[in-house]
Amino acid sequence: GIYPTTSHQDYTCVTNGNRETNPNMSNAALIVAAGRGTRAGGEVPKQWRKIAGQPVIAHTLQAFTAHPAISSVILVLHPDDLHLAPDINGLTVTTGGAERSDSVKLGLQAIPSGTKNILIHDVARPCVTDQTITNIIVALETADGAAPALPVTDALWTGEGGMVTGTQDRNKLF
Repeated sequence: GIYPTTSHQDYTCVTNGNRETNPNMSNAALIVAAGRGTRAGGEVPKQWRKIAGQPVIAHTLQAFTAHPAISSVILVLHPDDLHLAPDINGLTVTTGGAERSDSVKLGLQAIPSGTKNILIHDVARPCVTDQTITNIIVALETADGAAPALPVTDALWTGEGGMVTGTQDRNKLF
């Protein structure tokens, strides 16, 4: 496999090690990684492809496990990928469902009780920054929900009949 593996009797929900947490922090990261990446094509799902010498999943998990305000990280994997689960202290691994929404629901069941905020993140977004994670947590202090958004910078073309007909205003697009 890509990571060292450990043998577990029950993969429905596996916790590798005990994460020391600050009792005042109750932010969990739910990383959804059960997809097969069919739209992206290729023989290997996106989360297992390498960027800068490491699988995409490694970059994503690093961002959340290293963040000081994240007290627990739950990784939702496809049942066929459980043997690839990384052995990271404090990481909880659970299986996903047929659709992304099913995987999120199953992941939510593995969230520790008493968790105040849950950050749901797609594993195929490995470039999430420490500051973005912090900004979301801060936003959740005064809002019921929050999502990061970046302004669209690419040119957006409109077309008809295979011909470019103009551009789309990006001022209100994120």
